[in-house]
Amino acid sequence: MLPILFEDSTHQLWRCDTVDGPMILKVCNQENVKESAFWRGINKLFNANFPGSLQHIAVISQQIAAISPLTIPGTIAAKANNFVLARWLDGDAVEPEKVTDKMVILLAEHLGQLHQHTKETWGEFHQPSLSVEQWPIRLHDVIETLAESHRNAIPGDILNSALQQAKTVHINKFVPIMPDLRWDQFLQQNNQLSALVDLDAFVFGPRELELILLEYILTAQQAEQFKTQYQQYQTIPDLNHVRTAYRLLLFLMNVLGEPSLKNWLEVPVKF
Repeated sequence: MLPILFEDSTHQLWRCDTVDGPMILKVCNQENVKESAFWRGINKLFNANFPGSLQHIAVISQQIAAISPLTIPGTIAAKANNFVLARWLDGDAVEPEKVTDKMVILLAEHLGQLHQHTKETWGEFHQPSLSVEQWPIRLHDVIETLAESHRNAIPGDILNSALQQAKTVHINKFVPIMPDLRWDQFLQQNNQLSALVDLDAFVFGPRELELILLEYILTAQQAEQFKTQYQQYQTIPDLNHVRTAYRLLLFLMNVLGEPSLKNWLEVPVKF
């Protein structure tokens, strides 16, 4: 079994040497999924059904592979609520403190190209069926619901501000996004991004949500490099009208494991 990087990891990973070449077996830990604030948020907001949605992982990998400049592992077999067997890809996990300029540029190309593929509906990647009008309603309700388990940790003025902002969010196009985007979801070879290996959380949603998440992942210098490259594909939208709501949502989903709301909200604006 390969080492587990996080206590709340939803899979155990096994490398399998087969007559058809090396593969990786991901076995779902359903107890961790049930206790995960992240998956509770994804399932509630995007009308998703993880880990039942594992049966559709081949569709996700095929469609992302057709768009992204990165290598995407091919799916050999998958079973809902259970496992994914995929091709093994060579490379090392990206370490945030060792991210190079080339990695940032390729990340921008990857997201820039994905964000060109728009739909007027959103939700589960394989079947995004929610309407434009439902986004502010569900966003508001999910923030309110997730905040109930942080009743004493979320100041009322911050919660109310986020809820009010959520009501006014208007998005008319949705794109493939990863609400759990982190550097360790990628592989690198020779100090360049080579592959994206964790596809479980892909949904159709607003690109603004993914860009807000990037403010926590990129340094100020990396954000400038990202913007320069990304804007060859897309303009950077105005995030001021969604930042409070999306930042609180990502905090409540425990996306990066930050326990302090004060620290989370004080991260500098980069886009």
